[in-house]
Amino acid sequence: MNTKLADLKLKPWLLAELNQLGYEVVGDMQHLPTAELLRIPGMGGHDWRKIAKALGREPFPDLKKR
Repeated sequence: MNTKLADLKLKPWLLAELNQLGYEVVGDMQHLPTAELLRIPGMGGHDWRKIAKALGREPFPDLKKR
């Protein structure tokens, strides 16, 4: 949970937005639900999957594998 957001190789504008919101490490975002994270300007699916993996969350919990 102490992984820095800069180490995740996110898009520069998303990293700047997250830093402005006060998020420096992945653990700072632990309390936010998925919907709130995806509402952050600049947050796309690829970046969300990187953050979800670092948080230990399943990006698509309701998706059934065939």
